[in-house]
Amino acid sequence: MTEKIEDIVKSRMYARQQLIEGWDQSIISNGCIMIVGIGALGCEIAKDFTLMGIGKLILIDLDTIETSNLSRQMLFRPGDEGRSKAEVAAERLKEMNPYLNVDFYFEKLQKLPMSVYEESDVVIAALDNFNARLDLNKICLRMKKPMVEGGTVGFEGHVQIVIPEGSGINYKNREREIENMVEARIWDINEMGYPEYFKAQTRIEELEEEIERIKEKDINPVIRKIRKEIEMVFDWKYAPEVLDQTPCYRCLVPIPPADDKLVAACTLKGLPRNRNHCVIKAEVEFEKEYGHKPDLNLNDEVLKLKEIAQIELEKLRERVFNENIAEGERESLTEKEIEDWKTNINETFGPDYKFEEMENILGNKIAAIQTVSSIISSIESQEALKLLFRVKGRNIGDPMEPPYVNYNGIYGQFDHLHVLKRDDCLACGKIEGEENVQLVVPFDADVGYIFKAMEISAHKLDPELWMITNPMTKEIYWNPYMPSLKDPDIKLTSLKIKSNDIVTLSPLGKALAESEIKKYNVVIAFM
Repeated sequence: MTEKIEDIVKSRMYARQQLIEGWDQSIISNGCIMIVGIGALGCEIAKDFTLMGIGKLILIDLDTIETSNLSRQMLFRPGDEGRSKAEVAAERLKEMNPYLNVDFYFEKLQKLPMSVYEESDVVIAALDNFNARLDLNKICLRMKKPMVEGGTVGFEGHVQIVIPEGSGINYKNREREIENMVEARIWDINEMGYPEYFKAQTRIEELEEEIERIKEKDINPVIRKIRKEIEMVFDWKYAPEVLDQTPCYRCLVPIPPADDKLVAACTLKGLPRNRNHCVIKAEVEFEKEYGHKPDLNLNDEVLKLKEIAQIELEKLRERVFNENIAEGERESLTEKEIEDWKTNINETFGPDYKFEEMENILGNKIAAIQTVSSIISSIESQEALKLLFRVKGRNIGDPMEPPYVNYNGIYGQFDHLHVLKRDDCLACGKIEGEENVQLVVPFDADVGYIFKAMEISAHKLDPELWMITNPMTKEIYWNPYMPSLKDPDIKLTSLKIKSNDIVTLSPLGKALAESEIKKYNVVIAFM
């Protein structure tokens, strides 16, 4: 009797969505969705699937709740500060739907057992940093799990679906892909192979009224011939590469931006160059003075930090003024001209600090607003829903094609972008054993700093087992086996390395045998 009553309650709860053509509530009830990142997007997506009656949610997040989360993350309330996001979200979702089965992990996604990923039908990425996205992308490709990835910044956002090769999900239309290939092949033909085709194109331009007749006589036969050629080999030659898979996240981000910790470390080696650097420097000065890092939950400590940051900002303004106007030149300037200079500098580096900037800057916070989060999370939920049905062998609508959409909230505009699957993608392409890394280094950085920066960026390498070379000229900058090329103090600038130049790190000896990565392509960016 209890089961019958429960079934009746569920039937009433989900009655409206069951009116959708092709809907099967059992697919939802038996489905499992993993959400990685329980922030503004993750909260909304988790709410969507909870209300739809998803059988199981797996929530992953290593963050705790902060006061600034409460304006955008509707699963959290005042008083939740300091608690695990994943745990609190699980509690609130169970309140919304007592029939929900939910697991949560206060853990790095990289440390989760693969069995957790294996249990998921669709993985949703609602993350706020590139490295975590890249790692999740790699895991989903390996596990052949479809992924829906999204993000926001200010009034803009994006969504991308990633369908790995071998996932078993039908994606794209065979006829449409053949047509695309025929059109692309047409651009490659030459007059020697198809002279009548080119003559016909010229005649079409000259005699517009005869276009249809000429096409049928000289154009369409070529197209039909090429189409027949492609059709004969499409299923075995092209289909595995173009059907049922999409570009992955790494295809779009071949070189991830420099690690935030590296930028901070670089800033401390030199002089602050912008308002963010001033706050980073102030945090170090605070720790020197008080013996601990500032607690951003304590108002008094944030105010002290703001005072130190303000001093650094004023030093920066004065330094820029002195660098641009020689001391002898100042005497010829009027008071108004000097004031205009200082006003311009203040506008360039921003006004005096506000209280909330301390947490935003030190926490590498991204500008965000709930309206955009709602839009992007809804698209992610909708795409994940369609993919879940496809995983279960049913169709309630085609997945998004092209698989990437960008939203501009200022103009209310959605732009679908055709993104290409890269053969040289380090995650889903044919290249193995390589990794691209961007390093930010101070102007006085030496060769030894490259290894320090790699370690900060989570690529710890033994300098005694790696060589640094110029991939273009093959010049060796560091070779631990050759004393003449083993000077860690030699400056990068003296080696003629410029900003955005690439150097290659290659393993030697023991590392050559043990390291999965056989080459790091490192982009050097001077700060």
